[in-house]
Amino acid sequence: MSRDVPAGPRGRLDEAVPVDPALLTFGIDVFQAVMTGAMPVDEYDGDDLPCLGMSAITRQVSGHGLSPQEETSLVMRVVAFGELLGQAEHDSRIAGHIAPAQAGGYQITTAFLQAAAGADIVQRSDGGFAYDLESVAARLVH
Repeated sequence: MSRDVPAGPRGRLDEAVPVDPALLTFGIDVFQAVMTGAMPVDEYDGDDLPCLGMSAITRQVSGHGLSPQEETSLVMRVVAFGELLGQAEHDSRIAGHIAPAQAGGYQITTAFLQAAAGADIVQRSDGGFAYDLESVAARLVH
């Protein structure tokens, strides 16, 4: 993912188009599998494991009819999802849609996943990207 990603109003990333919630779930599953070792990565030599997770997502979805913009959006949404969960726990508008799971991780509502699949992604001051919490909350209301 070395492409420049244009920012729109309020730092919103124009490349972050909505994705299908099922595709977001698939991307999260692939990323977690790489991060936990459940999906072996042949080329791993101690380098940045999250980057390999992003590459694995791209490999898994390439050739399935997604545009480059949709692939980029999916990867951004998956990578930012963990931070979104942490923020959502502490936001009263959203917290009712997630709960810690007994086996670790989170249980999330379908509405939360749908909101995350379409919410705005913004550029952080450090150059990274994150979900716009206001956009997620607004999508949960409707």
